[in-house]
Amino acid sequence: MAAAAGPLVLVSNEIGLGVIPMGSETRAFVDALGRLNQQAALACERVTLMAAGLPLVLKGPA
Repeated sequence: MAAAAGPLVLVSNEIGLGVIPMGSETRAFVDALGRLNQQAALACERVTLMAAGLPLVLKGPA
């Protein structure tokens, strides 16, 4: 990401906010995606959560 020549937009699902099935593989996937999203957010200047079509700025200028 740091080597990108211009602006970079990442899009990811946030699947940890809902009901999560109890299977170990599903839980492992949810946890791994959560860690990936956290690492990406640390590296980004701006992070925006979209919910119901509305932006919620989590990091950076509004």
